[in-house]
Amino acid sequence: MSRRDPSFRFARAEFLLLLGVALALAAGCGPRQESAPPAPPTVVLVTIDTLRADRLGCYGRKGAGTPHLDRLAAEGARFARAQATAPLTLPSHASILSGRTVPAHGVRNNGTFALPSAVETIAEVLRAAGWETGAFVSSQVLARRYGLDQGFDVYDDRVPRPAARAGLVVHYGERPGRVTVDRALAWLATRKEPAFLWVHLWEPHFPYAPPPPFRERFPEDPYQGEVATADAAVGRLVDGIEALREGGRLLVAVVADHGESLGEHGESTHGVFVYGATIHVPLIVWGPGYRVRPGVVPEPASTADLAPTLLDLLGMPALEGADGASWAGRLRGEAQERPRLAAFAESHEPLLEFGWSGLRTVVFDHWRFVDAPREELYDLEADPGETENLAPRRPAIVGTARELLADMLRRARAAAPVADASREVSEEDLAELRSLGYAASGRRGGGEKLVDPERPDPKDRVEFLGRYDRALALLGRGKVDEAIREFAELARQDPRNPSLLLQWGQALILAKRLPEARKVYERLVAVDPAFGLGWYRLAQVRDNLGDLAGAEAAYRKAIEVDPLAVDPRKALASLLADRGRVREAIDVLEKARDLDPGDEAIRRDLERFWKKLQGG
Repeated sequence: MSRRDPSFRFARAEFLLLLGVALALAAGCGPRQESAPPAPPTVVLVTIDTLRADRLGCYGRKGAGTPHLDRLAAEGARFARAQATAPLTLPSHASILSGRTVPAHGVRNNGTFALPSAVETIAEVLRAAGWETGAFVSSQVLARRYGLDQGFDVYDDRVPRPAARAGLVVHYGERPGRVTVDRALAWLATRKEPAFLWVHLWEPHFPYAPPPPFRERFPEDPYQGEVATADAAVGRLVDGIEALREGGRLLVAVVADHGESLGEHGESTHGVFVYGATIHVPLIVWGPGYRVRPGVVPEPASTADLAPTLLDLLGMPALEGADGASWAGRLRGEAQERPRLAAFAESHEPLLEFGWSGLRTVVFDHWRFVDAPREELYDLEADPGETENLAPRRPAIVGTARELLADMLRRARAAAPVADASREVSEEDLAELRSLGYAASGRRGGGEKLVDPERPDPKDRVEFLGRYDRALALLGRGKVDEAIREFAELARQDPRNPSLLLQWGQALILAKRLPEARKVYERLVAVDPAFGLGWYRLAQVRDNLGDLAGAEAAYRKAIEVDPLAVDPRKALASLLADRGRVREAIDVLEKARDLDPGDEAIRRDLERFWKKLQGG
């Protein structure tokens, strides 16, 4: 019988109930069994986006402004060398929830992949056992359409989205952590134990804009200000849950999905490289009621280990297909062999977004090995900044690293789902990803060799990447003319880079140089006719220049390229209605409603169009 079969889930829940009764009877007839887990508690998983480990007080930073996380670390278990599975939000969260590394779950990039239904999550295991499950996320990068809602009774991804035709350049907002926490607490207040709650905080993701008082406390370091903002949200959450569950058992795990380069190795944010700045993350497990002993786990661990560890602490069945390891015995202070000798991560963004070679890394003992066209090896004890490549001088260590990595990849691939995790991506998804600083070309890939010596090594493209990031930063700071000049120069170096052409065009839009923007977007769709967002932006520019026929054609092309797109349909419907073609507008908008039934703007426009059609 398949573990995905509903009858199996019922049987497992019934078994666990009987097991609980048996344990209770045993407790009344003899000595208490220390190995038996206590009654089901509230389990809380907090994921903090883009948080470097070395920016927390408990990981050694003075004046970090993180008292709440520091308290959990002091009273619980702190993993000193936890490694993310990827330097991107969606792939990493897929690992955290499924207990699988990237090759085992198949989600390789933001926006263009979704977790296959064949991959079991911690929420599915708990819900099958009768738990209440709720998720509250702070960014559309983790919207339910990417598959992470599997197993959750409630999946709150309601983050503000703008109208499609209101402006040319879309800037998507994030949901502040305090708002997400308040919604999570409101849900939990109506739930009974046992309950599993996942809360995702977007701070300290770029762009960094901490609110008062953290803006004033860290005036020269807005990233740290957002770190402190996230810490305050964690404190608000834990305090709120302790008040709601007074006297109840509480198990809390806090982990970052990845870190942030902040200029190290020539990368301003994250996504490309796999050095410690983006891969070494904080991981804390706090659970006095589950005998989680205070202490530090010094060995390399993976964020894919978290779900297996939590389920083991709870005495629950293991995740199907997980290649993550359980550290539950170590956390309880039991004698246990090292569950993991090494931890690895991989980055597909260089390949999928820039056409460069992808990267992998493995951490073991005190070494970091980077599998790249030119291999890298760093002694993390002697060189924590990873500045001296020892690979040419330490061939034996490199050989060991290759063997470890090959073994881990074999095991991960053996568990890989049959279903393809790649998905058709909509233009609004791409727009949002780019507004958040990701390249997001929309390329899905999957058959390419990740580490490919025939492709450029990303470390040889640091200057280009740095200039590209600086141009984006200039754009973000409102220095539009400077950004335009930088994009134009980069376009001379790489004239067929769709993501670069997109950003150049958006800078021209912000400068109100729409005729020039139209030329750039016409060039973009000529370079890549399947680039749906390019067609959408071209349509918007033509629309604003008064070329309504040209705009209509480009909107329709955007829809043809990506039938799942919503925003081009909304914009096209608005244009058709303005031109008196209301019946056509309704047809287009009804399809948009089918794709996104929760969009209130679509509902309001449909009501308005129907009234107009009926002469109301």
